[in-house]
Amino acid sequence: MNALIQDGAGRRRLKVNTMACPKYTETLEQQAYGPNGEPDKTSGLDHAGDAIKRLSGGLQIPCATSRRLYRGVNMAKLFDNLKRMAGRLRKQPMRDTTSYAMLRRIGLSQVSKARPLPKPTLTNLRALSHTPYCRRAINAVKGRLVHLQWEVRPVKGVKLNAELQRQIDIATACLMQPNGDDSLRTLLEQVAEDWMIFGAGCYEQQAASDPNRPVWLWPVDAQSIQIFPLWSGGPNEARYAQEIGYGQLNLLRNDELVYLRANPSTATPYGYGPVEIAFRDISRLLGAQEYAGQVASNAAPSQIIALLGADQTAVDTFRGYWTNEIEGKGMTPIAGAESVGGQADIKVLPLHPNNDSALFLQWQNLLIRSIAAAFDLSPANLGAEDHQNRATAEVAEERDMDSAVRPLASLLASHLTRETIQGLMGFSQLEIVPLGLDRDDEKAGAEVFKIEYTGNAITPNEYRERRGMPPHKSDVANMLFTDARPSMACLAIDKTTPQG
Repeated sequence: MNALIQDGAGRRRLKVNTMACPKYTETLEQQAYGPNGEPDKTSGLDHAGDAIKRLSGGLQIPCATSRRLYRGVNMAKLFDNLKRMAGRLRKQPMRDTTSYAMLRRIGLSQVSKARPLPKPTLTNLRALSHTPYCRRAINAVKGRLVHLQWEVRPVKGVKLNAELQRQIDIATACLMQPNGDDSLRTLLEQVAEDWMIFGAGCYEQQAASDPNRPVWLWPVDAQSIQIFPLWSGGPNEARYAQEIGYGQLNLLRNDELVYLRANPSTATPYGYGPVEIAFRDISRLLGAQEYAGQVASNAAPSQIIALLGADQTAVDTFRGYWTNEIEGKGMTPIAGAESVGGQADIKVLPLHPNNDSALFLQWQNLLIRSIAAAFDLSPANLGAEDHQNRATAEVAEERDMDSAVRPLASLLASHLTRETIQGLMGFSQLEIVPLGLDRDDEKAGAEVFKIEYTGNAITPNEYRERRGMPPHKSDVANMLFTDARPSMACLAIDKTTPQG
């Protein structure tokens, strides 16, 4: 507390109004201390000092080796606590906890407010994404994602009007043609690709002066982005930095770069993508496939010939005979051996099995299943299941949509809505949503409608509107089931009554 009032450099970080705080002024001027350095409790002057220290958070915490202060006084927190006691809360309160606390404890020398924290990413992740099974898994998710149709619309509970329609037209034009080279599909495709490989998808957004084209978007290589873990949330403070080589960093504010994390956690500002999670299994699968290829192409011989009792001259002679007369000609070799003391013999010893087990097919199948699990896909998507019928294939496809495609599509939609449409454009009543993401079972939907209709909860035209169909012109289509029964009975009688 004394250092806050005035430190050795003459700086004052705590000032006391002697007129408004007479008790605390008296404590600072007259507080006595005992021989052990502790405040004298008999005078009754220590209460105000203890209260200020508790409000400011500057509690003295003893350490096993020293009596140093582990937690300094935060003046902003002091006033925040004072306002809280007075019943006046901040519009934006300060947090008591620290972000990425364990990261700061483990690598205190690396975490700094002045420099970004690089992610320890494996350099060959991009190369691994080009392997067959990894690429198949990426395309299984990305292919379904980019084929979705996207729509800008008012948020739930807001009715469409002329001004909102104007905003929708502007936002749609900006998103469908984000820059001079990309469309919305190619932009999302590149962002989703990096999201699955590096655990992060990024795109840059910048405001323009054209009222009909206020925002431009560009995809950014996520591997080049570093994060300031101690970012305080200031609008003009850099949160990201792009490494452009030779130690040069391009600083970016939070409203300039949109950063989508995969599998976020409180331990690190970075995420982890499916390729990172399946890295070991992908490497093992490549090793097993390379060995199996050598075995299948006979690059790795499966047998060894042992000439028992033969000297080096006999071995060289037999090797020359095999190379010149047998190898590559498809002939059956016939060789005779002279017994020397009953020890001469020719034996063929196998080096590895000659059947499918030599190719480690079951091991490869297990690795493929593990890769599929990392991408939240069914093994059938990577060809690891046989004897599928139509029913099991449809179930697996729907499961993949639920576990892999829908979460990523919802993540993209939420960032585009919050950061771009509502954030940079300022259209707070609009959102972008993917269409066709929730595919309803038509038979189940018809059964639900039957129950709702017979229970007088819905009319046929309301059901048709829900399905996106035009209304029916019949009067019965606008009636509940109870009201429509007499009309339907009359229609049935008219059809059964003979004419004339």
